[in-house]
Amino acid sequence: MTTLRPVLGAVDHVGFLARDLKDAVADYSRIFGIEIVRTINRPQFSLIGHYLGETASVEIFSFTDEELLQERLAGADLVFDHVAHVVEDIDLVASELSARGVRFCGPNRREELRDPIDLGGVRHLWTVPETSWGRMIQLIEH
Repeated sequence: MTTLRPVLGAVDHVGFLARDLKDAVADYSRIFGIEIVRTINRPQFSLIGHYLGETASVEIFSFTDEELLQERLAGADLVFDHVAHVVEDIDLVASELSARGVRFCGPNRREELRDPIDLGGVRHLWTVPETSWGRMIQLIEH
């Protein structure tokens, strides 16, 4: 058996996709007692959302594109969408994962990507779920 070098760092956050963003955030805040610490709006991906908790470890988001939202929710009102890991060198990690058959996309999964996306000085990639254990994994390089 070949031993592979671990490529993922610490978990940065977990992401939940919600049909009704306002209600989902209100419910999560009420149940777990944590508040919004940061809001995101990424119109290039039809994405809006909020990070909750002191360390912004929970992301609850939605899509403004109704067709995309329906497709991703597949009839549900709320789904676990992704886990985000911090990596030291996103290019190296992407290269290693690509060699293992992993492909990458943006957060809306509309097109495959080869290079990380820079959002406010932080670089991101998301895995195509079918190539990464059936789940979307977000890579973040600060």
